[in-house]
Amino acid sequence: MLCQFCHAISSHNYLKTTAHFYVVYDIDPIQQGHLLIISKEHYTNLRSLPRHSLYELIELEQELTELLETHFDIQGVSILQNNGKVMDEGTHFHVHVVPRYPNDAFWDNQYVPQQPLSLTKLTNLLGGIV
Repeated sequence: MLCQFCHAISSHNYLKTTAHFYVVYDIDPIQQGHLLIISKEHYTNLRSLPRHSLYELIELEQELTELLETHFDIQGVSILQNNGKVMDEGTHFHVHVVPRYPNDAFWDNQYVPQQPLSLTKLTNLLGGIV
């Protein structure tokens, strides 16, 4: 399957570009103003991004957050990023920036059946930070 980010998004849809990313509107937005930050290179997950791209990404997230929170009547933003096998088929690395409003019930609409995960193992892998 061809990657829609590599083959289906025309540069005239770019709202902003940086050296390693471009920003577009999400075609199936959770909320008006829902943006996608998409890597220009076809990385399949966060672990693949070079360190310089990671720095640029967090700066771009900060810039978009500042713009939305300063110029629009919103409560804040949620920044969401899927990784690995949970990414949408036919895409590559991207981050969602979603404007949030009072009483938007964003998290109320999320139901995730809980799965067991060893918190002891995770704590140990994190260096024992609790």
